[in-house]
Amino acid sequence: MTKRGITARWQGVPLVVFEDAETGDSRCINGLHVQTFIRNPSSAGGTIITFASGDTVTVTENFDTVFRILTGQVDG
Repeated sequence: MTKRGITARWQGVPLVVFEDAETGDSRCINGLHVQTFIRNPSSAGGTIITFASGDTVTVTENFDTVFRILTGQVDG
């Protein structure tokens, strides 16, 4: 990927591993299936990710981190 940000194109399937806030387990998320993600409004923090299927998961990573990862702005 030579560009960064929302207009960048992935060089494959954008698989990302996050920590599930409820179970503490690792969750592999296919970025192509993400519909929306928002800051968790509860005091627990983290980010709520909603998929095209309507399923949701709350991850421990904060919104800004999730945004950088899903838009390809994270190095290494």
